[in-house]
Amino acid sequence: MNKKKFKEYLDKFGLIPKDFNERFLYLIHDLKITINDLEIIKNKIIKLINAKWHSINIVFYFIPKATPRARSSRFTKSFYVKDAFDYSTLFKQFIDATEDIQGIITTPCRFYCELFFPTPNQMSKIEKVLSELKLLYAVPRPDWDNAGKTYSDMVQTHLILDDCIIIDGSVKKFYSIKPRIIIRIEYMDKYDCSFNKKRVEKWKTYKSDDINEKESI
Repeated sequence: MNKKKFKEYLDKFGLIPKDFNERFLYLIHDLKITINDLEIIKNKIIKLINAKWHSINIVFYFIPKATPRARSSRFTKSFYVKDAFDYSTLFKQFIDATEDIQGIITTPCRFYCELFFPTPNQMSKIEKVLSELKLLYAVPRPDWDNAGKTYSDMVQTHLILDDCIIIDGSVKKFYSIKPRIIIRIEYMDKYDCSFNKKRVEKWKTYKSDDINEKESI
């Protein structure tokens, strides 16, 4: 961050307390929150804590491989990701053949990915057993962030409206005698608030014909 950006940050946020309790009191005072507002907030908190989530588990039986970093094309003057189209096409075929998955996810979701790479022949028999038990980890490339981006992009538009609605996630790398990719997606039954609902529904990619509309909590 350069000096100009840092100064802009201080001018806008410098007076806001760093401590959570102090910051919360600052917010309550700044917004002029009333007793009635606090009651509404309490009820909203209860609903959010008890919000219903759905889950989808997907397994692909092929060797994990991340797509390369985005590159610029001197012909089209734009950025592209090699092999991204192939992954997207593969997932589209999977979705079309799966009756249990219906509708595109538009609500906040979590994305968890486990990658199982071929167990190296050079491992000892003890190490191979421990690997199958997921007690040892795969350390070679691809990097975890690149791999995560590859498979979150793969499900985008076909299952998840846009990967920006992923609010939490992880990528874990293991070895196995059965290479595979396990993807678990958890998504809210409703939008967490009307602000996010309205925001998502304004996106160009949001088409009601392809989406089961949701209410907000």
